[in-house]
This record gives sequence, C-alpha cells and structure tokens, in this order.
Amino acid sequence: MASLSSIHIYPVKSIRGQTLPEARVAEEGLIGDRRFMVCGLDGRFFTARTHPSLSLIHSEYVSPQAVHAGALELHFDDLPPLWLEPGRFASAPFATGVWKDNFSALTTTEEADAWITTVLGEPAKLLWLGEQSARFRQQTGGRVSFADGYPLLLISQASLEDLNSRSDRLNRMAQFRPNLVIEGVDAFAEDSWDRIRIGEVEFKVAKPCGRCVMTTLEQDSTEFHPLKEPLDTLSRYRRSGNGDVDFGQNLIPLNEGSIRAGDSLTVLSYKEPQHYADGAAPKRRLRLVSKDTLAADFVSLHLQAEDGKPLPNFIAGQHLKLAFDIEGTRHIRRYSLSASPLELGWRISVKRAAGGVMSNIIHDRLQPGDVLLADLPSGKFRLRSGKAPLLISAGSGITPMLSMARTLMQQDKFDDGKRLAAARFIHLCRTEADVPEAELAHLTRAGMPLMLLLSQPGDDWQGLRGRLDRHHLQGIEDLLERDVYLCGPAPFMAEIEQVLLSLGMEAEQIQQELFGKPGRKPKQAPKQVRIQIGEQVFTGDNQRPILDQAEQQGLSMPWSCRAGICSACRHQLLEGEVYQPKAPALSAAERAEGKILACCAIPLGDIKLTV
Repeated sequence: MASLSSIHIYPVKSIRGQTLPEARVAEEGLIGDRRFMVCGLDGRFFTARTHPSLSLIHSEYVSPQAVHAGALELHFDDLPPLWLEPGRFASAPFATGVWKDNFSALTTTEEADAWITTVLGEPAKLLWLGEQSARFRQQTGGRVSFADGYPLLLISQASLEDLNSRSDRLNRMAQFRPNLVIEGVDAFAEDSWDRIRIGEVEFKVAKPCGRCVMTTLEQDSTEFHPLKEPLDTLSRYRRSGNGDVDFGQNLIPLNEGSIRAGDSLTVLSYKEPQHYADGAAPKRRLRLVSKDTLAADFVSLHLQAEDGKPLPNFIAGQHLKLAFDIEGTRHIRRYSLSASPLELGWRISVKRAAGGVMSNIIHDRLQPGDVLLADLPSGKFRLRSGKAPLLISAGSGITPMLSMARTLMQQDKFDDGKRLAAARFIHLCRTEADVPEAELAHLTRAGMPLMLLLSQPGDDWQGLRGRLDRHHLQGIEDLLERDVYLCGPAPFMAEIEQVLLSLGMEAEQIQQELFGKPGRKPKQAPKQVRIQIGEQVFTGDNQRPILDQAEQQGLSMPWSCRAGICSACRHQLLEGEVYQPKAPALSAAERAEGKILACCAIPLGDIKLTV
C-alpha cells in the first residue's frame, strides 16, 4: 500500500535539511520549509550550484514550536552556532529574486550576515521570507517560498532504487532534496498521478522536476561527482522533450492540513505520464559461483546471472564494468573477460594491486554467493577475424588474451580449423609464482605456440629471461601479416608498439587495451586569457569554465543546471578555442558549428562569444 515514508524540510535554501515525524501544510508548502535564503549584496540568490559550501551547513529547528515560530539554529564546521529568532530580525524589505521571480524579502541580523559571509568567504546576506511570502507565481496560482518554483517535491523510494540499478553512483535520497518520500509503489508510479491525498491534504501533481548539478554534489564535500552522476544516467532515460532531466514530481497543495510519516497515500485521479526514451539499461545482477586461484595474488571469478536468464554474448577481448557497493559508496571497476564467449557464464580474472581498494576486497572478502552489478560487456579491444593474431601481454594484461586464446581453441573444435596453431602468444611475468601455469598449459596442450619471459626469475628457471625486445619480435613467423593485440602497463605497450612500427607493421594492425580514468580537462600551464562575451571584455584564465569566470566579473549569463544538461548557457564561439567536454545538451552537429556550453567550456586561449 502506498504510504508516506518520510517528511523533510530545508529551512534555508540549499542548506541541509531536517527530517520531521509530522508537518503542517500551507499554501506556500510545508511550514518551516525554505523560509531563509542566502544572497549577494546585490540581492542575487545563492545556491549550492554556485556556492557548494552551503550544502555543508546544518540547520535545525530545535522543537515543533520552533518550526512554526521560525526559530532556527545553524552549524558549520568549528564556527560558533548561529541562532536565528524572527523577533530579533531587522525585517527591513530587501529586493531579491529566485530565477525570473523578483520580489521583496526581509533582512535578518548583522550577526547572521557576518556568519554566512565567513562560511562562504565573500560578502553575503541571510534573508527571511517573513510571516507570509511576497512571492506570487502564476504557474502555481499562489504564493511560494524560496523554493525554486513549486511548494513541495515528492519522490518514491522505488524511483531511487531504479536509478541506482542503472547509475555508476550509489545515490542517496538527500541529493534530490524531496519534501515527501513515498513507499509501497512501483518506480516512477508518481509520473501518472494527477491528484493525490496524504493525511488531511489533497495535492495537485503539477509537473516533473527538472534536475540540476546540485544532485551531483559528493556527500560531505564541496566537490561535484567527476562523472556528473546521477545526471549522466538520468539524461539517458529521464530526458523530456524540452531537454529537462526529470526526477520527482512538483506538488501544489489544494488545502491546508497536517500530514504524518506513515500516512497512506490515495491517488484521486490519474493523467497520461510524460514519455521518456530509455537509453540506460539496468545493470545485470551477477552471482559469484566460484573463485579460483590463477597464480600468486591472481584469482578468477566465475559469474552467472542471479535471475537464471541467459547472459548476452560478447566478443573476446571485451570487458565488464562492475559496480561494488561498499559502506554507502559505489566503486566502479573494469575487468577484462577471461573466458571464451562460448563458455557458460562470464569469467573475469583479477590481480591484487598493492593499495588497490577493489582488488584487495575481491581477494579478501568476496565469496561465492555474493552479488555484483555489471553493465553489458563493452570495449573496442576485440578479436578480429582474418589475419592470424599475435597476442602480447604483461602481468594482469593476460586476461583478455586468455579469452581470445580460448575462443580460438573453441572455434577450432567446431570447424577443424588451425586458428590456435597459427596464432602466437607472448606473455611476460616477474617470477615463476606469477605465471598462470594451468591456463597456459591448457592452451599449449591444445597447440598454441607460447613464448614466456620472466623479468625476475629464480636460479632454477630454465626458460627465457629479461624483457621483450626487437630480437624476440623479429623471430615471429610472418610478423607483418598478423594483427597484434597488446595489453599491459602503458609504458610497456608504448614501447612494444614503437618496436613493431619500426619493423614495418602498420598502425591499424595494432590494438591496445588500457583502462584509464574518464576524460577530464587537459592539463595546461595556467595563463591569462582575454574573454569577450558580446561587447563585454575581461581578463580570465585557462583553468575554469567561462560561466564561473564571467560571474566573478559581475557579468550576468543565462544558466540553469550547470551540468551540460539543459542548454540554457549555450553560446556561439566566434574566435579562439575552448575545451568543451561531451554534454547531453550539445549535439555533435552543434559542436561542429562552434556551439559551446559556458557552464563547462574552458578557454584554451583568447576567445570571443556571442551574448
């Protein structure tokens, strides 16, 4: 049965919220919700989008009576707490606004202004909404608090769980700052609600809530998630026709009354929900069936679908992106598949890395029966048909080579071919203990030629020693007629690639696998640059987004999400170059035309933009 799971208010806009067992609903929203707001001396409102330090401030009404009276206590780091009591406020009218709504709010105290200025490190004021808001919105047909646009926000717990089944981040409900959290319904059931009743109050479900960069703030931090999660995932399956990325529903109360956690929710009428194209598949839940030792500090994990359904095919050489949830944080790692696509289930092989978080957890804590989350197999490093392959690996780089070699062996069984015998395999290890003996013996027995080199062998080692060099490669039969597959440490691959090219091999014959961090802005020595936006010119730098720099100069530029989602800050680049990361709001055609997003584009030199 649908019910109200929890109630949350946010006394100060963008500051941390407070959970209540019950609340009073008025025209403007929940009593005590967003009654205060921080702004600049010019009245421009501040949010955690632009001032993420706000999200670290704790706010608390110390009693139910304090909620109604507006008596509030703020805490930040080691500063003395700030006590706010409306009876002590100057309550002088002060012109301000939220987005396109311009209205008058009331001043608080000089002490409050000084306290918030210290927190932010720039001049600021703390405003009070007053006993009654002076902000009237046509969209709601009534008064609204300092909220972005609507009196309340509702999200179902199932919707968050659905997001987390797809996202590379383990998202928390607090990131989305809902007032009402609902349980006992399917994911996104709220999309189809038109009118609902909770406790004594009926609500109009007005519209989906478009999300912004605030949802990407890291917990207890002023840093934003490097992958822009959850916006990146939401943009692939909750993007509306107008470009908004929606999560949650805005509500308008139709009467005043009380609500309590645990109250049932009744849907009074339904509507046709917004349609969203689903381009973000849920992760597959994989159960660890067995865990086997491959070599010293090297294990193989055999995985099958938890639901028993067939796993999709993959091409030898591809990898899995796995998600591990540990103590409230989702860790993402990529591991090459090490079995043939023709074998039952999936297998990855993981080498323990000194100081590595996930590899050590896999070795020490992961046990058969545990469940992992995985995306579909992916990657452009894959075994091609045609030319005989030369596989070259070092250390844990052997994992995709095992998949390729086992695939060749399986293919030979089906058509009596000689693919395995025609292939060549070179592998480098440090010591005898690092050699995956059983795997390599299995392949050599099946007829695969193998060259094994050890860089730090024991005295009894009878095989090849040292590093792979030009002499070894020159001895490979029909070297220049082969496709080469390289996997190992980046310096090793770069060195071998240069040797192969010097021997006459074409670059397109060489494939390399290297897992790196997501693309970030290019590192460049800091320097001053000339930035011109329309007729406005100022000196900036080549380290920060254009929007941030323009605002620091006092220039007003349009913006909304600050995450490359909404296109509100799109401009035409007339002169110069910028680093423009990929963003959902900018198509490939628009990038080619010189369109940029000021919220995330970084100047590489002097630039000129349209207004």
